[in-house]
Amino acid sequence: MEMLSVKGEGGNVREAESSKVPHVEDQIGVHTRLPLLNPKQGEQQPKVMDGTVASDLMEVFSVRFVEFDKLNSSQIYGFLLISSFPTYVVFSRIDGEPLNIDSQGFVKLLGPDTVIVPNDSIEIYPYLFRYEAPADQFEDYDNELLWNHMFYCYFDTIMSRMVESQFGPIEVKYAAYRHGVVAHVDVTLTNCQFPSATVGGLITAQNSNLGEDGRSVLFKTDKNEGISIEISPCKDRIAQLPLARCKTAVPVNSSLTIYVDIWQCSITGTPHHAIIQDEKFEYVARLTGHEVRTFRGPACQINVVVTWSHYVA
Repeated sequence: MEMLSVKGEGGNVREAESSKVPHVEDQIGVHTRLPLLNPKQGEQQPKVMDGTVASDLMEVFSVRFVEFDKLNSSQIYGFLLISSFPTYVVFSRIDGEPLNIDSQGFVKLLGPDTVIVPNDSIEIYPYLFRYEAPADQFEDYDNELLWNHMFYCYFDTIMSRMVESQFGPIEVKYAAYRHGVVAHVDVTLTNCQFPSATVGGLITAQNSNLGEDGRSVLFKTDKNEGISIEISPCKDRIAQLPLARCKTAVPVNSSLTIYVDIWQCSITGTPHHAIIQDEKFEYVARLTGHEVRTFRGPACQINVVVTWSHYVA
């Protein structure tokens, strides 16, 4: 019997047998509105604008190789896929590509170009293999179910699933939102006092309805890494920070906080001095529109722009 770990309000964790979760027949699809279970007194209803209600959306917060410290990480190749439309590629590595896993075993999630819509069964597929291993040594592992409408009572909570692979267990943390909107995040540096730079840092996004386990990493480098950026020669001297993920799903009745920590690296790649340190920018979720938050530092100005949309694509 498979167990699903669920973290609700107050951080309490409970286990649920997936086969015992009530089944809901849903013939309408993603925009079906399931009734609230035990609604709180004074609970806000979904926001509506021009007759449009926010969609059901899913957010994957983290994917971690649990036994990463015991692995020969250079041998990890293949794909981790989450079935949706289109397919969400969590991890991808083929011959000659760098390893997109940090020193704690967390996969550096990329994309997707669109957020995940939990309208059908959502599964994770572990297509992993050891580099240059013979084809007859390929080990096939079962897909693991992350979501379907049997789990409707776990909307708006952090869920955790362990996925078995030939590199040991992989932990996936995620949430499905009953009414979600899409936040498209852009981070730019303007009025820069330097022609080019190697930068590193950490940018994360967290909605107000969930705790720190519900943070999505938008940009991250290890301490000995950096990314080269070129400053535009135009009047405003602009450079756009290349985010690994630029879209995140947010519950419509919540706020989004973007945490930003960016440093300029030395020639050796180690942190040299902070461009922006331990700053946070807050945005109230909306169906449409965009908002800009600005931080002015001694060497440049940081603009963090969030564009809201209820349209999934």
